[in-house]
Parts: sequence; structure tokens; C-alpha cells
Amino acid sequence: MQTDNINFQDIWNNKNADIPNIQEIKATAEKYRKKQLSSTILLMLWLMATAFGIIFIWNVINFKMVTTSLGIILILIALTFYIYLFFQNINVIRKINPSISNQEYLSSLKKLQRQRLYMQAKGISIYYILLSAGFAFYFYEFALYMSTMAAFLAYGLTFLWLAIVWFFLRPRQIRKQNQKILKIIDSLETIEKDLI
Repeated sequence: MQTDNINFQDIWNNKNADIPNIQEIKATAEKYRKKQLSSTILLMLWLMATAFGIIFIWNVINFKMVTTSLGIILILIALTFYIYLFFQNINVIRKINPSISNQEYLSSLKKLQRQRLYMQAKGISIYYILLSAGFAFYFYEFALYMSTMAAFLAYGLTFLWLAIVWFFLRPRQIRKQNQKILKIIDSLETIEKDLI
């Protein structure tokens, strides 16, 4: 092969054609950020409304056993903890600004990814443990007045739903969220590597 016929400018131009467009990636990332911000705020509001509904029920109904109140307290602690995690998530999402440099933007997205991973690994686990314990204590007073079959059915259906959410819905949701942010981060890292 003769080296005098090689056009290095064409090779360099072809290499640049493979680099993703930074503006498209930032537009995709901004769309992702806005969607995450709005869905997180909506979920926080839903959790707050649920907590206020539980507090209202707690004040209206006169429960006779301490276990019922303990269950309600554990459920409220779980909701408060989860709301706190979402609030932390909102703080990270709001700080992502498309006008900052590419490196800072990538750093912000990685911070959001770390926040999400913490929430998915430890945060949700603590939430579900508190929620499960809260339901177990809460239903105890009602289970005493039910037949054995009805009590098993009430506990069984509640914990079956928690198991379905934990083992099937949660992993699917986590996978979808991680794929979206990883795609954006990978694109930005590709650009960063190609520009260095």
C-alpha cells in the first residue's frame, strides 16, 4: 500500500463524523432532567398526600391497641424517609444546567447517577423494611377481630403485593432509569475521550 495517496484530512473528518453531536446529547439530557424533575415532584406530592391521609385516619379512628399506632408511625417514618430521599434527588436534578461546561455537565449527571444508585440500593430497602413492619403492626388489631382465614388472607395479599413490587416492578423500573442515564453519560464520555 502506498502512503503518499493517503489523505489524513479525510481520515480526521471521518473520525469526527462518528462523534455524537454534543447539542443533541445535551438536549436529550435536558429532556431527561425535566422529566425526572416533574415525575419526582409528582411522586413526592403523592407521598405527602398519602402521609396526610394516614395522619387524618389516625386522628379520626380511635385505635385500641398500641401496635396499630406503632404500625402507623413506622409507615409515616417510611414515607418521610422516602420523601427526604426524593428531596435530595430534586436538589441534584435542579443543579444540572445545560449551559455549564461539558465536564461539569458530565460530573453533574454522574452525581445524579450515584444518587439514584444509593436510592435504589439502600434507600428503597430501608423504605420497604419500614413499610412492611408498619403494615404488620397496623393489621394486627384488625386481624384479631377477623377469622383466621381472613387474617391470613389480609396479611398474605398485603405481603404478596409488596413482594411483587420488590421482586418484579422495582427491578424493571431501576433498569429503565439506569439505561436512560447511562446512555447520556456514555455519549458525553465518548465526546470527552474523542476531544482529548
